[in-house]
Amino acid sequence: MRSGRYDLISNLKRDEKTDFVMTYSKKHRIKEDIVCNEGEIAESLVSGDLPCESNQGVFWSELSGEVASNLSKSVVSLALHDGNTMLFVCSGIAVHRNGHVIKLLTSASLLKAFNDARKDHDNLKVEVHHEDTVVIGFLREYNLDHNMAAVIVENLPDLRPVPFNNVQKFVPHSKVVALGRDISGKLMTTSGVLIGESYNGYLMSSTCKFSEVYEGGPLFDFDGDFLGMNLSFTTEGTVFVPGDRVLDQLVNCILDHEVRFAARLEALKEVWVGESPSGEMPSSHQVHRDVLNKDRYGDLESLGYPEPPKSKDGMILAYTFEEPFGDIFGKGVWSELSEDVASSICENTVALASFNGDKRTFACTGFFIEWNECATILTSANLLRDSSDENRIAENLSIEVLLPNNLRTVGTVQHYNLHYNVALVSVKDHCVRQPVKIQPYGHNCRKLLAVGRIFESGRLMAARGQQFPTVVTHDCKFLSYSGCTTTKAGIGGPLLCFDGTFVGMNFYDEGVEGTAFLSWCEIREILKYFKTKGAVAEHSHGNPSDVLDWKIAGDDSVHPDRWPVPMPYWTLPEDLVQRKLAAKIRRQEAILC
Repeated sequence: MRSGRYDLISNLKRDEKTDFVMTYSKKHRIKEDIVCNEGEIAESLVSGDLPCESNQGVFWSELSGEVASNLSKSVVSLALHDGNTMLFVCSGIAVHRNGHVIKLLTSASLLKAFNDARKDHDNLKVEVHHEDTVVIGFLREYNLDHNMAAVIVENLPDLRPVPFNNVQKFVPHSKVVALGRDISGKLMTTSGVLIGESYNGYLMSSTCKFSEVYEGGPLFDFDGDFLGMNLSFTTEGTVFVPGDRVLDQLVNCILDHEVRFAARLEALKEVWVGESPSGEMPSSHQVHRDVLNKDRYGDLESLGYPEPPKSKDGMILAYTFEEPFGDIFGKGVWSELSEDVASSICENTVALASFNGDKRTFACTGFFIEWNECATILTSANLLRDSSDENRIAENLSIEVLLPNNLRTVGTVQHYNLHYNVALVSVKDHCVRQPVKIQPYGHNCRKLLAVGRIFESGRLMAARGQQFPTVVTHDCKFLSYSGCTTTKAGIGGPLLCFDGTFVGMNFYDEGVEGTAFLSWCEIREILKYFKTKGAVAEHSHGNPSDVLDWKIAGDDSVHPDRWPVPMPYWTLPEDLVQRKLAAKIRRQEAILC
């Protein structure tokens, strides 16, 4: 074994007598569990000669072009350097993306190599190589019991997290492919078959043969499904951690560590109000603490918010409809749009609020679409829901629309569908030059834009991102997801290409990095139904035994889908961060079920 590597096989053999697989005692862990959270930029310099074999040409043609392309986007090379000297190299897997920040998983051998090297070296850093791009990574969470360590990187937009769709899939003797990257960023592949036996009922093995550089890299089947993380090559083949255990550890250990570790740290970022410590105006990307008070917003009760507790020191009102996101109109990402596109988005995007008497019950975004030659707004049916029974529309509601010119007018509900969370609202005496077109064809754009407008202030915002594949845990299985990070204010807003092409309508799915959206093709079907059926009587006021009157082809739902939205409440900033991170963990646990 190369110096610094975790000797997996010897530890497995040593632990067989005690059924204690890949773990240290607590006494030893205190000494060994040392992790680096700092780093600095370093030059990429290859040192040493690593044997890297690939039989890519033998089997690569058996994979579809899409599968092959996706596989290559999930694996990186990780190199530990002391200055310009390379000390250790292995592969890693992209497993999670949060905006431009990506979490990688790799073998804990990287962590052990770091801990061993830090005794004699004082200029250590981890370089992450993907194709022709090199960035600096930072060692973060780890679990030595399961031989996993996490590395955080930024600015690798071409990386794609592995899908955990079929992590429990395991067919003995089926064809598999192991991936790795060498220090130059070149992709390396080798094929084999799964072996039915396991080490201690925990690790699995395949016949893939490779060099040490592959350690920490992914194992896929020929359908492109992620099967696990490769660890060590033996005379019998390769030992790997099965995908379900990788996900389980990611959720229960590494992400759980984030909940505890990040809560206090992130809370510090949420307490800025109006100005930064230097006196400068906050940037559009700054984490915003949404503090509501009577002087600024009037009576909280009329806005539908709870009154603050008597002891409110340090508490904030979370999940409001006034929480901004992304860049304000004219700043940031807006500068990347043409003047015509930016102007069209501004003219078509509105904010809506529903009222029961003088009390506001909901607020969201909407946008004008081409519909029956009248000024019609497409928005979320959450605007209409009864808070005590989400399968009913509330009685005695009135709708107000904040137009792009900041004038308020009355809105009239024309159609709604609670199952798909879509509603149409019309306004009178308002001219729309170029309403959004729901095209009868798909989009082919890499960069996406989620747009929203705040009802109280009229603030127009946009967040950028890319569409990404993920397991849908929401009731509505037609949802897709983008990396655009929004808030409740963005519910019902449009998702667009940078050329203004309509992609879908945004929603809110707590626990998901990014934003859920219903795509143009489903929305077109719903609009067609509205035209033929008029006002929708989709089910009898939410009786759970009722069958839906209408569904999109391929929808096997029996009861109406749920579209939960978190209610506003007073909390401490660190508790809010903990709740959000815990929601991510619950979603990952749901994927495992």
